Amino acid sequence: MLRWPKHLFSVARLRPCRCISTSPARYQKPHSALRILHLLHEPSLTPPEQKNIDKEAILKMVSPIAPNDLFVSYTTFDTEGNVTAVSQKIPKAQFLNENSLFPRDLRKVDSSSIDVAPTIMVRSENAIIVNMLHIKAIIKSDNIKIFDTANPSVATKLGLFMYDLELKLKTPSSLPYEFKALECILISVLSYLEAQLQTHLTSCGKILAELEDNINRESLQELLIKLKKLSSFFQRATLIRDVLEELLDNDEDLNGMYLTKALKYNPTDAALDYSEIEMILETYYQHCDEVVQQAGSLISDIKATEDIANIILDANRNSLMLFELKVTIYTLGFTVATLLPAFYGMNLKNYIEESFYGFGAVLAISIIQGVLITLWNFKKLHKVQTLTMMASPATTMRNKLRYHGLDGRRLHRQWLSRLLFGRKAKQMSPTQEERDVIWRMIRNDKNIR
Repeated sequence: MLRWPKHLFSVARLRPCRCISTSPARYQKPHSALRILHLLHEPSLTPPEQKNIDKEAILKMVSPIAPNDLFVSYTTFDTEGNVTAVSQKIPKAQFLNENSLFPRDLRKVDSSSIDVAPTIMVRSENAIIVNMLHIKAIIKSDNIKIFDTANPSVATKLGLFMYDLELKLKTPSSLPYEFKALECILISVLSYLEAQLQTHLTSCGKILAELEDNINRESLQELLIKLKKLSSFFQRATLIRDVLEELLDNDEDLNGMYLTKALKYNPTDAALDYSEIEMILETYYQHCDEVVQQAGSLISDIKATEDIANIILDANRNSLMLFELKVTIYTLGFTVATLLPAFYGMNLKNYIEESFYGFGAVLAISIIQGVLITLWNFKKLHKVQTLTMMASPATTMRNKLRYHGLDGRRLHRQWLSRLLFGRKAKQMSPTQEERDVIWRMIRNDKNIR
């Protein structure tokens, strides 16, 4: 009887696997991760076909495999959904010869290589090579090979995918074997994207709500980190969507994906029908496009929030600078006001000590000059504060005149002189060297004639 590792229960609860299919039989018997857990808790409901798989084999499926440059490690499922090989290791050259593949094909799915862009490559009448997120597989007409991973964090998701793949392959369906396997891969990939999207929506939404109430450094820093992760997720989802779109636009690849019933591709033959694979790819293309649109909308919201936060911070910074300038202006006014009394405070005779109005006059003059300096500085500050984005033509002309140092009367005289006598051309007399050059040119011209 099949027993699934207990540490996968929580993963299954977090990642519901929605099985969407174009076959009517699949709509009648939908299953999810919750149904899988129900089967695990109820041994009597476990399908009898799974008795030949022991617990150790399943544990091997979810264990990371150390990468090797000489061997490839993969798990094989046959047409009935039975596991025929678990983490089987064979030399790469032998694997390529047995499956009629090229070395460049193996680089896309080899666990020893670094992560590459998502791809679905079709080898006509031979195999479908799939590399999407945590799943690297080769689909043939009679089996599917799931390549092991060297990443421990991916091994758990890969093991859960294998369990779901086994259930799907054992379920009767009118779809060809290769389409059922490809559909299960797309389901697992999109379920993972949905789970990641919900995580980003929850975490980023919480930070955005906090920024609406209070803008602080910690929230902005955390939002920047979340934005980088979200941008990476958005890029991966976009690449997957582009892969599906390229498949839908290429009739030759659609023709080559029919492995069980191979079709001969003829561009001029309008009778070829790819409705089965087109319906599957279109379904998951639309689903992936929704994920991309939601991620893009969230990125736009984050950037808009950052812009608003920057505007608010700039406004606060400008307010502080304005306050500092006002304090400086008041300080300058007091300094100018105390300048005249400082002169009279010297221990020298100024012949004003005996005057009855001397003190009042000095005090009044000091206050007046301090107030005048302060008002003049505030007027200059007000001009700097006033920023006109849409200026009238008259204002623009006055600004140009002020910039070039021209007044209205002088400009009027220049215009009247140009109207009566025309534009005056500035004539510059040639230098002595230029005169000599011109004279030599004239002499040479005469000799030629």
